[in-house]
Amino acid sequence: MTTPKHRSGFHAGIVNPLSLVGNEVKSILRDRSFPFSRVALLDSTGEHAGALTEMGDEPAFVAASSNEELEDLDLVFFCGPPEGNREWIERAGPGRFIAIDLSQPTTIENGTLVIAGVNLDELPARTNPIVSPHPIAIPIALVLHGIAPVAAVDSCTATVVQPASEFGQAGVEEVAAQAISVLNVKPVPRNVFDRQVAFNLFPAAEGNEDVIVSQVRAVTNPRTELALMITQGTIFHSHTFSLFLRLADEVSVETIVDALKKSSAMAFAEGDQQYGTIDAAGRDEVLIAEVRADRNVERGIWVWAVCDNLRRSSALNAVLIAEKVLFDTTTH
Repeated sequence: MTTPKHRSGFHAGIVNPLSLVGNEVKSILRDRSFPFSRVALLDSTGEHAGALTEMGDEPAFVAASSNEELEDLDLVFFCGPPEGNREWIERAGPGRFIAIDLSQPTTIENGTLVIAGVNLDELPARTNPIVSPHPIAIPIALVLHGIAPVAAVDSCTATVVQPASEFGQAGVEEVAAQAISVLNVKPVPRNVFDRQVAFNLFPAAEGNEDVIVSQVRAVTNPRTELALMITQGTIFHSHTFSLFLRLADEVSVETIVDALKKSSAMAFAEGDQQYGTIDAAGRDEVLIAEVRADRNVERGIWVWAVCDNLRRSSALNAVLIAEKVLFDTTTH
């Protein structure tokens, strides 16, 4: 267990708490009654210092990031754009503060990638900084890790539909505005996206596939071939995953399902219920909608899943990491 700097208990910080992920971190800390004696809300963008928000049930102001503020803290969650966060994360170290980087895509080369339910319980003491991987990497790694005890996976081909919330509140609002404009036969706004997203699908423009693949391989079996294509979708929240797995040996679907059900990070629909993308919103698990064998490819298995990109794949993973490094809890 880490020793707090202050007699009153641990002091934490959330950098860019007005971002969608930052706001979700605040919510989860409240939901889990996280025992911080103080939570500082800081801004690294130069846009929100002085803004009024809330922490728990109390009003709170956002202050500008500074050495003085960070020196007072035991642990800091870095959310929002990576450009403004890097210089502050580099100040993390022994005797200073623990940094958990949720910036996407991270620019921290020396950070340790950690996923609760995959490699969190093997996290060495005093690891710093810690990187919560891209929200696409986390569900894929959880699925591969869950299957690993019963089946070696030769290859995984993943197609992922990305929500507008990956571009923050501005992305969500622009897709909503585009939908209204299309229905009213008016020009669509294109401030966040360079084209019409509403009622449309196209390859995501960011080109993060190689980064995400490298993150998944870093925390799972590196011998598994992994191919990834990200599609930009019209949906507001939650990623949708279509995974095609080629197994090394013949293993039944029932065996795969039983293995995945052993992870508390997974949830399966009950009865005739069928999970869709909207069902993932606010959920703490990766929702598995379907696992089935491919009739035309030997040892081929399809897994269809959805996951809240702001909660399970971002904020919750970071909070579970914080619980582990501060209290040495075992989490999944």
